[in-house]
Amino acid sequence: MDFSIFLGFLVIAGIFYETIITTGNAGLFYSSHAFIVVVGGILAVTLINFPFSQMKMIGVWFRVLFFPKTRNHRADILFLIKMSYQIHRQGLPSLEQNISNTKDNFLRYALIQIQQKTDPVHIRVMLREMVDSSEKRHEMGIHYFEQIAKYAPGLALVGTLLGLVQLLSNLDDPKSVGPNMATALVATFYGVGASNLIFLPLADRLRVASYTERLHKEILIEGIMAIAKGELPIVVKEKIYSLVTEKDREYLRKFENN
Repeated sequence: MDFSIFLGFLVIAGIFYETIITTGNAGLFYSSHAFIVVVGGILAVTLINFPFSQMKMIGVWFRVLFFPKTRNHRADILFLIKMSYQIHRQGLPSLEQNISNTKDNFLRYALIQIQQKTDPVHIRVMLREMVDSSEKRHEMGIHYFEQIAKYAPGLALVGTLLGLVQLLSNLDDPKSVGPNMATALVATFYGVGASNLIFLPLADRLRVASYTERLHKEILIEGIMAIAKGELPIVVKEKIYSLVTEKDREYLRKFENN
């Protein structure tokens, strides 16, 4: 579990608490009409824009955002290096136990293909397709949150215009101008706040997760390809090391020495 997203929302809540609640003017920032227009409008445009088959993925996207799959980048690299030494010393049949114990579908598939002596070119193609397929699923989630972020300010403007219509219709009552104007602006506050503080950050977080996963698997693919081609373990190790950061290399070498 990555607590940074929870910390981010906690900071937002703290900002609102300090700037709104503690001032004693919290009531000015609530309008049932503005809430209905913005939140109801977001629900409406979501239903119009996305079919139910994609709406079912919302739960998956939120799970990826709030409870991302834990990937131990260094452990996977060390695992591949260990497999290269094992194959070099004991042969391909020795992979059987490791295949059954490997929980990661990506690595398990790669080991199975290596054990079956599949053409390395075919292995690369299939692994790249797995990476591309995962990235496309992430792109769908990114598009979903970006679309909501795009519509939210427009819906806020609708709420503001409705409030201004009510304001102008009561100009004969000077005392109602201030409260009506405040209510009209609350809709803008809801829409712009939802877009920039919730949906755009969520879209970008999914994009970062997708990029990180792709980078991780691209490094693994290079190691897998070197193993599939029967290259020496030292060559496999150096090819992988050439793709990681200096900090990772220092850690991995230290781990090997221990």
